[in-house]
Amino acid sequence: MDCTILNCSIYLNATTDEVTEAALNDDQYYAEFLKNSRRIIQLILIPIVAVIGIIVNSLTILVFSQKRLRSSTNMYLKALAAFDLVYLCGVLCLSFYHRKYHPYYLYFQPYALFITDFASNASVWLTAGFTVERFLVVNNPMRWATHATAKTAQRVVLIIALFCFLSTLSTVFEWKIIQVPSNETGTDQPILKMVPTDLGKHEGYRKFIYWLVAVLFVFIPFLTIATLNVFLLRSLRAARHIRSSLSPAMQASEVRTTLMLVVIIIMFLLCQGPTATIMIISIFVNLNEDLFRGLNNIFVLLVVTNACANFFLYVGLSRKFRTTFVALLFSRSSLKFIPGSIRRSLRTSMPVGHNGLLRVNKAYV
Repeated sequence: MDCTILNCSIYLNATTDEVTEAALNDDQYYAEFLKNSRRIIQLILIPIVAVIGIIVNSLTILVFSQKRLRSSTNMYLKALAAFDLVYLCGVLCLSFYHRKYHPYYLYFQPYALFITDFASNASVWLTAGFTVERFLVVNNPMRWATHATAKTAQRVVLIIALFCFLSTLSTVFEWKIIQVPSNETGTDQPILKMVPTDLGKHEGYRKFIYWLVAVLFVFIPFLTIATLNVFLLRSLRAARHIRSSLSPAMQASEVRTTLMLVVIIIMFLLCQGPTATIMIISIFVNLNEDLFRGLNNIFVLLVVTNACANFFLYVGLSRKFRTTFVALLFSRSSLKFIPGSIRRSLRTSMPVGHNGLLRVNKAYV
């Protein structure tokens, strides 16, 4: 009997040691995963994609600012490009955190966190906004087309911006910069360190903010976008008999606009979905912190990619955007440097105005 008890004890101790060793191996693997994700994504990929996104979103704002493209839908898309631009600037600044930087850069870090949160949340709700508008216009074009104006879109954009600004403003007060004495750091000089404030460490506040973000910027907008995107495709068919009373040109323009927005929404869900998913999972499952942060680096790269991808979707799917963009780039005198086949195509789609720039007819996207 004693021998049996001893054997059981040895077995249990061995099993416990194996579990502990496996846990340590997992921790080491996740720590290495986090280190590699920072080196490859934060230090290399995100800065490259962010710089490209800053350039193309600036061009998008310039194109949608043209009077010939003034419409409700384009107002949303221009605002989306503006917030994506702000988001990318914030992400680019945050990527410097893992580089050798000037120590006083840390004082800007809390504001960079606020900027990225504010702009990202605003982009989510702007996507939900033009999804709702497009659904209403497609479902009942004769009624809602008169309400879907650029002025209405401007008001909605301002409301979304104010709402997202106020709901994320507390981020600035969650962090503070302290000076760590040299005797505690083991270096010759004291260093600056960003640490949570009393507000940032408050358990009740942390839970409140987490659920606020989860409900207002994940559950509601993503459910709205995903659901309406399905009904948008169905309503496009169902409303065909109503659109038959419109002119062929308006029908074609409306269909192109709707299809382009559907592609933008799908791209949004594919790139933003993983971030929303891991946030939901973390509510119910305690993930390893290094694993969570490493996956978050990958998902942030997807969000950054989405923030700079819309320009290429506009160019590829919207003839009016594409021709307006080319008109802004090339004057009449510079067209001689473009290959003949492309030049003839441009002249066919864009008549030349007296000011030397190619004109584009005013229409939806």
